[in-house]
Amino acid sequence: MHYRDHYHTDFPCALTLMATVTSRPTATRIVLDAGKKSMSGDARNAAPDQPAGVRNPRLSAEHATIELEAPSEQPRIGDRVEFIVGYSDTTVHLHEEIVGIRHGSVECVWPIAGARPAEIARPI
Repeated sequence: MHYRDHYHTDFPCALTLMATVTSRPTATRIVLDAGKKSMSGDARNAAPDQPAGVRNPRLSAEHATIELEAPSEQPRIGDRVEFIVGYSDTTVHLHEEIVGIRHGSVECVWPIAGARPAEIARPI
């Protein structure tokens, strides 16, 4: 999101993060299980790839909160929402590995150097 918003690039996003809906306190509020400890918001906040009509996604330490412009039953508790991370450079080090996906299938898993002892990327 940082590069899209601040440098006006139009490249496909290379890094996204999957979060799970943990609560729906109102018809316009969605709470998910991923916050600042899993996706950095220092250069730009992350943005959900869906649902449409999102007003102001906010990150706390452990959770993301999405406010919808209009009431909706979707997504439901347990559904997954994909976030385009705000700044990949300061998000990657928060994880132990990256899952490489091509055409909807997991292709490989890459360990993050420094998160744990270096390993060779393992194919799936």
